[in-house]
Amino acid sequence: MNKVLTWFDDRAGWNRPIRALLKYPVPEHAHKNPMFAMGSMLMILFLIQAVTGALMAFYYDPSPEEGGAYSSVDYIQYTLRFGWLIRGVHHWAASLMVILIVVHLLRTYLYGAYKKPRELTWIVGVLLFFVVVSFGFTGYLLPWDQKGYWATKVGTEIAGSVPMVGDTLRSLMRGGEEMGVATLTRFYAVHILVLPGAFLVLALAHMALMRRNKLAPPLMRKTGEPEKSVPFYPTHLVIEAGIALVMILGLIWAASQFPAPLDLRADVTDSSFVPRPDWYFLFYFQLLKYFPGDLEAVATVLIPLFFFGSLVALPFVDRGEERRPWKKPITTGAFVVYAVAIIILTILGAG
Repeated sequence: MNKVLTWFDDRAGWNRPIRALLKYPVPEHAHKNPMFAMGSMLMILFLIQAVTGALMAFYYDPSPEEGGAYSSVDYIQYTLRFGWLIRGVHHWAASLMVILIVVHLLRTYLYGAYKKPRELTWIVGVLLFFVVVSFGFTGYLLPWDQKGYWATKVGTEIAGSVPMVGDTLRSLMRGGEEMGVATLTRFYAVHILVLPGAFLVLALAHMALMRRNKLAPPLMRKTGEPEKSVPFYPTHLVIEAGIALVMILGLIWAASQFPAPLDLRADVTDSSFVPRPDWYFLFYFQLLKYFPGDLEAVATVLIPLFFFGSLVALPFVDRGEERRPWKKPITTGAFVVYAVAIIILTILGAG
């Protein structure tokens, strides 16, 4: 084995970068806090999504016609051996990705880890959040069932309400004026090609920036106290492997106890169907109810721009050295307002 590894290293030079990766020092406060493992768990979830998605792609037919998308998903769910497990793990891992990236952003926010020199790390994390949410939106249509079809129709109509460029956006998303073959093909291509590529590029950039600028020190670190650390391999890797194992077992349990939903086949003539988005879009759909008619642009453009714009601008606005959240009433207060508003809107949307 040593001879084989030496042969590869002489020709590829892998030994030094791999050793540097494995010997990376992890701060002791991050090693002891599971909240700092969320980034690694997101990468593992992405790999799970890639594997389960690839397995389903062998049987999926991206066509809205009879015997196409809906029939292939029905076959995967109810006929294919272990198809229910693959689709179930894919379904629940998608929701877990949203939860973990939100927790990851919140931990970074509350720890003040977006401050200099980690501004770019934070901005890339915000972009990753947008990509993860986009996975959910594009994947919702792929079964071509009632829920997915009508929720996507509403979503593209929302895009169409954007002033000046709305019609172009809606037509670009649908591949025409109405939803059909072009819509499903575009959503499928974005879901399996564009978004995974964007996620990988951003995730690698995020990790490179994190390695370069290191993790933020603990909030209560004493002045002059040396920072203790542990090696990534094997000390910290064991902790993350244990968390990943529990997560994977939890996904398998969720897939077996709560199968991935599949509604009736999409009926494009049934305009009476009331669509319900996935849980992480409920707050937004509820928000739209408060801005009817001419005010719709407030909910479709102004509020989202303000929300994402404030996240991107955060490290350039809060530039002080203080990172403790109880010592920063303005940014902590903004976090409380955002969190309470989203929770209340989600509860109302689910009711």
